[in-house]
Amino acid sequence: MSDAKLISYTLNDFSTEIEMDSFLNLMEKHGDEFYKKLKKHGLVRWRVNQVWNKGGGYALSSIFEYKDEKAFEKCIEEIKNFQKEHESYFNKINMKRTSSRSINMLDFKY
Repeated sequence: MSDAKLISYTLNDFSTEIEMDSFLNLMEKHGDEFYKKLKKHGLVRWRVNQVWNKGGGYALSSIFEYKDEKAFEKCIEEIKNFQKEHESYFNKINMKRTSSRSINMLDFKY
């Protein structure tokens, strides 16, 4: 069984490929530091993936895996801090965010 008990999946839809690439550049620049902060609070894993079946759209998914609900709650505060720290950037791009939360029930990882 994975160490992750709680999972957050966020789909980030962008209007243009340029905006998507810009977001990726932001994550590449600040991602390591961002991940280390979240890991201190119980983040087990974080992935950013390009969604390739959007038929002409531009989308990235972010998957956050948390040790437990307490870790999730602490990390949400760090995520809000990151968004506030980069508020001028986020105000400039057109991005639609849809999030789902789930509890890990089965994990077939051998």
